[in-house]
Amino acid sequence: MDEFAFRKGCTYGTVLVDVEAGRVVDVLPDRTSETFAAWLQSHPGAEIICRDRASAYTKAVKEAAPHALEVADRWHLLQNLSAAVEKTCHQHRDCLRKRAEEETVTEVPEVAPMLLPPAELPRTQIIERTRHRYKDIHRLLEKRWTISAIARRLNLDRKTVRRFRDTGLDELLASACERHPNGVLEPFKAYPNTRFTAAQGQVSGTLNRPGFGRDLRLWL
Repeated sequence: MDEFAFRKGCTYGTVLVDVEAGRVVDVLPDRTSETFAAWLQSHPGAEIICRDRASAYTKAVKEAAPHALEVADRWHLLQNLSAAVEKTCHQHRDCLRKRAEEETVTEVPEVAPMLLPPAELPRTQIIERTRHRYKDIHRLLEKRWTISAIARRLNLDRKTVRRFRDTGLDELLASACERHPNGVLEPFKAYPNTRFTAAQGQVSGTLNRPGFGRDLRLWL
C-alpha cells in the first residue's frame, strides 16, 4: 500500500495492491490511520503489509493487524537513501569544494587540481515557487503570525506551512528538484504528433478509435 495524490499538495488517497496477484485491491479516500485501520478490520487476514515509512500507516497496522509482518519496500528504501545522500552533499558542498581544492595530484604534478563548479540549482518553476513560498512564510512568521493565519493568507495547507517553518531552505530546494523528472513523455511524443499531422489537426473523432481526439489533445 502507498499514498497517491488526487490533487498534489491538497488531497491524497491510499491505494492497496495485491503484490502476488498484481492487481489493485482497493482505493481509500484519504491517507489517515483511521481509514486504513477500518479497512484492515473489515478485511482481516493480512499477513504481510508492504508500506512506506508514513507514521499513519504504521499506527493503523499496529491497531488493526498487530500480527502482520511490516515490510519496507525496496523502492522507498532506495528513494530515501538517494534523497539523504543528495541532501547531505548539498548541505556540505562548501567543505567538499574546499577539500577538492586542497587535493593535489602527486603522480602528475603539472596538472592543476580540478575545481568543482559552483552549486547552482536550475531556475525551474517549482524551484522559484519554493524560494518565494519560503520567503513569504518566514516573513509572516517574523511578524508572529500563527500557522493557521499564514495558511489562510497564502492559501496553503497547515502541514505545508509547518514544513516550511521547520525545514531549511536547502533541504526544501533539494526535495523540489526530485518532483518533476524531465522528459518522461519524450520517447512517446512522435506517435501523437504523427497522428495529429496525418489528421491535419482534426481531432474531433474522425481518427481510428473513439475518444482518440480527446486523448490526443491531452498529449499535446
